[in-house]
Amino acid sequence: MKPPHLRPGCLPLLRETTASLLLLLVCLGVVPMVAADFTDQQVLQVLTTDQPRDKAIRRGLEFLRKSQRPDGTFSAAFPTAVTSLGIMAHFAAGHTLEDQQYGASLRRALAAVLAKQDENGYFGRQDGSNMYGHGIAALMIAEAIGMSRDDELEDKMHRALERAVRVTVNAAQVKKRGGHEGGWRYQPDQEDSDLSLSGWQLMSLHAVQQVGMPVPEKVIQGAVAYAKRLTTTDGKVGYANPGEDRPALRGLALLCFAIAGDEKAPQVQAVANRIVSDPIRWEGEYFFYRAYYDAVGLARAAPEIWAGYAPRLEELLLRHQQEDGAWDSPGPESGKAGQAYTTSMAVLVLAVQRHVLPAYQR
Repeated sequence: MKPPHLRPGCLPLLRETTASLLLLLVCLGVVPMVAADFTDQQVLQVLTTDQPRDKAIRRGLEFLRKSQRPDGTFSAAFPTAVTSLGIMAHFAAGHTLEDQQYGASLRRALAAVLAKQDENGYFGRQDGSNMYGHGIAALMIAEAIGMSRDDELEDKMHRALERAVRVTVNAAQVKKRGGHEGGWRYQPDQEDSDLSLSGWQLMSLHAVQQVGMPVPEKVIQGAVAYAKRLTTTDGKVGYANPGEDRPALRGLALLCFAIAGDEKAPQVQAVANRIVSDPIRWEGEYFFYRAYYDAVGLARAAPEIWAGYAPRLEELLLRHQQEDGAWDSPGPESGKAGQAYTTSMAVLVLAVQRHVLPAYQR
């Protein structure tokens, strides 16, 4: 079976040795964030240029691999969700399932996540991560498809993703209370919604579309409409109610607008302005969550603003990386989900500049 979303002419590169593994990221469906603006050569240049953030990324990934447990997971806390984030952090840094140095570790981690899917296709039950873990795992698998030369593994990922997508789509079609239509909540059958959970489901479905799997357009449109209802014209973004101002979700709102192809909407500029006027600081309950969405949302929906904002975020992360390569958190994040979570999120933020993962595509 040929991987389903390789660009024409790239298959021979899969047979090459170490030097060609960098090219694999260009050939795979995990194409650059701004596909129209970045050539393959430019992406390779980014991947092979060594900046301080690149050294920080390597140290963070080494911490994750040293933290890998005998069962393949990266964390005892929410192992499905956190291991999926750790795998995506490696992907974002340019490492694939066929990576000669790190591929074996990634395949073990992937196998551990796949084993957490229940008989209904749900990923969030075993580790208690609920629909958060389900959406994150589905996003990771969508990014992993096409990276392996193992036909059996590719087929297994396809089957797992198809089952996961059914759970996500069915949860979106549950009859919701007024104002909650289009979103998701902690459990697949809940009648209310929140933007934080809904963002992971929308990102996963967006990535699923990019590997050629069908997703009902009504579900995508409903999720985008839900996010737009929670975003005011002056740039406030709500968690579950319009008019709330949740800084950690501003970037997520930008990402939702971008997925809809609506980057020119006035709310986008208003939200971006609010992020810049109230920039992230090393404080708060959700520092890494905000950092991730600030980075992904601005890079995707407002790249000119991101160019000016990125150095601040990068400096914060570089300053607070620990000697062992991990990141602790200024608030309770690492206490709840562990340093494998905060470190994975930090690497994902720093790797946005590498323009690799589907979430970063325009």
